Amino acid sequence: MWSDDFAPVCRTFPDLVAVYESPDGELALLLRQTLVPLPEERSRWFRDTRRAVREVLRPLRTSAFTGDVTVLQWRPLAEVAHVLRQWRCRYDADPARREQLTDVAHAWLADEASLRAVAPRVGGPPDGSPPNGVERDSLLDWYRDMAPCWLGAEPATRRRLILRSHRWIAERVLGPLSRGHEPAVRDLRAAGLLASLLTDIVPSGEIGAWKPWIKLVLADLRRAMAWPPHSRDAAWGRWLFLIPYGVNVDRVSVATRSGAPRQESGQIR
Repeated sequence: MWSDDFAPVCRTFPDLVAVYESPDGELALLLRQTLVPLPEERSRWFRDTRRAVREVLRPLRTSAFTGDVTVLQWRPLAEVAHVLRQWRCRYDADPARREQLTDVAHAWLADEASLRAVAPRVGGPPDGSPPNGVERDSLLDWYRDMAPCWLGAEPATRRRLILRSHRWIAERVLGPLSRGHEPAVRDLRAAGLLASLLTDIVPSGEIGAWKPWIKLVLADLRRAMAWPPHSRDAAWGRWLFLIPYGVNVDRVSVATRSGAPRQESGQIR
């Protein structure tokens, strides 16, 4: 379905980052806008993405494209990740922004999968009975609701550090708790596993700048791990994920923590 005639048309629209084509000729548009908008930004985000799609689609149709079009900003992240990984990229206007959005989609799915696999009923006994009616799904729902915060963190290194810290929390804290064991506190030593995992994802030229950030996260997580078992309730579980997010970008001061809280042929989707 893709024609070389479409590329000049696409180049006239700054909001269009990339175009992908499926094996059966469906096109997927990757726009400049975020994949996960904040709740208060959603109305404006939808207006902006809808305007961009209308501007792009009209000349594409005029150029004789009659197939189906998927707007990746409007699709579930699992579907977005599949398209970015499996479909052929036919037009690439901004490789840096494309890579950033791809990184966001893949990192989010990996972290959610880790949390879904091991998240216990936080604070509950090993037999699985929920504490105070708090089920595992409430933590998963909260984590999804916070996705715009995690995925909107800047710069990109900070976002990767936050998401990698979250995966450690899911696998090495919530995982053991779900089996009636203690969290992997030894990982929080200065030269422990988490420090190594975080250091490995920092670009070599930025190591010195991010070391204070890593030290603050390790120290705050050690304090959280010192809480007695009866205090490890749902609020405590949320607080764990907020710790790396709350360490401020300049790595000097620590921000406030919050422990309490179909498609028809030829259509767009």
